[in-house]
Amino acid sequence: MKCFHHWMIPRLTLNHLSVLSALAQTGSVTASASRLGVTQSAVSHRLREAERRLGVKLVQRTEAGVALTPEAERLRALADRFLDELGRLEQELETEHSGGQTLVRLGQATYSRYHWLPDFLSYLHAQEPSLSVDLSGRAATRPFAALVDGSVDVSTVYGRPSTAPRFRWRKLATDPLVVVVAPSHRLADAPYLDSGMIGDERYYTYPLSAEPGFEWETLTGAPSTPFRRLTPMPTPEAVIDLVRAGFGIGIFSRWAVRPELASGALVEKPMGPEGLALDWWAVTRAADPEDGPAERLALALARWSQRSAEGLSTLAFGREEAPDG
Repeated sequence: MKCFHHWMIPRLTLNHLSVLSALAQTGSVTASASRLGVTQSAVSHRLREAERRLGVKLVQRTEAGVALTPEAERLRALADRFLDELGRLEQELETEHSGGQTLVRLGQATYSRYHWLPDFLSYLHAQEPSLSVDLSGRAATRPFAALVDGSVDVSTVYGRPSTAPRFRWRKLATDPLVVVVAPSHRLADAPYLDSGMIGDERYYTYPLSAEPGFEWETLTGAPSTPFRRLTPMPTPEAVIDLVRAGFGIGIFSRWAVRPELASGALVEKPMGPEGLALDWWAVTRAADPEDGPAERLALALARWSQRSAEGLSTLAFGREEAPDG
């Protein structure tokens, strides 16, 4: 007697899952639509359709925008893994038939800002023409989990190297941690800022990492004066928009706001009279070969970020060294 398996056809499609993933990352229908390359009405329609098909509420309104319900978070976790794996497979199939390049997945903790990427890719092509780079957004909130589950092969992170034997750390550079304000802000002319001076300012924060040990306070210590008007926002990009409009202050690693500093849209101030800096690292899996693609990409990142470039302001992570020779 033959046994036939009954395959349940899912009620949700790739369009529904991608919306949940985008909303989790941006906290905004508008930003999600921009990220997906569709209209806001298309995002809203997909959400309503997903809720109708499942009979479950998937989003809830918050002061900062929208948030996923617990039920939607379960779907989102699956969606992130599925979308990462699907994207990875698509890239692998493509690169296998496009000159034999090896695909390496790159993720970046905290910031979804890649103004540095074109210059790096040009450098990489000259140094490692056999490597092809793809980006993964999963590392923005879970850089180490993304390494463990294979979503990325290299994650750039800030902080202190851990003693976990499963990871290999390669230093990229040291970059200042700065307070940023609009040019018209009352503190724009101060030589530096500290928690005592900005304790009453509207301070916009953003998710730094969903993994322990990589929050500003863990790395820099508790502020001497507590912030009294702290407003969490879903993404660093949302904080930049609000600070640029003059609504408050933000704290960033300098390289992340380099375009706004260069254009004059934001003004940077050191944290305290002595300033404060963070180390940035390229992290790979210790189990990967030391001469493998991931390690070669990490080494290229380190060499590129530490080199001198035309106009030192183009350096990605703020490290400015004299030209070789």
